[in-house]
Amino acid sequence: MMLDMEKPSRDFKGIWIPKEIWESNQLSIMEKVLFVEIHSLDNERGCYASNRYFAEFFDVSERQIQTRIAGLKAKGFITVIIKNRYERVMRAVGKYARVHGEQLKQLRQDQAGLVRRFRIGGMKKTS
Repeated sequence: MMLDMEKPSRDFKGIWIPKEIWESNQLSIMEKVLFVEIHSLDNERGCYASNRYFAEFFDVSERQIQTRIAGLKAKGFITVIIKNRYERVMRAVGKYARVHGEQLKQLRQDQAGLVRRFRIGGMKKTS
């Protein structure tokens, strides 16, 4: 569980909101920036940030954060899993999902296998 003052690790290189998220009529501006924050904190273990963390970060109430997270989940932008009744793990889904360690290794192996399987043999000269 995250302590109040502990800052979560993130893959942060600046603020970037994908075009599809920014132009989405389905999301409020708060849901857009909250999604980007969850995505930046989604590391190997997922995003463990608390509602309190987000509320302080965005200077809004925890209730507003709870509502926005529920909206992102209902609209299919994030998954929310509760572990051990007290730990919440959020992950971006779909095209924005991060591929982590073992999954990436498996994808590369699968790709290499497909390349070998469908490799075109030596081309014959035609006259």
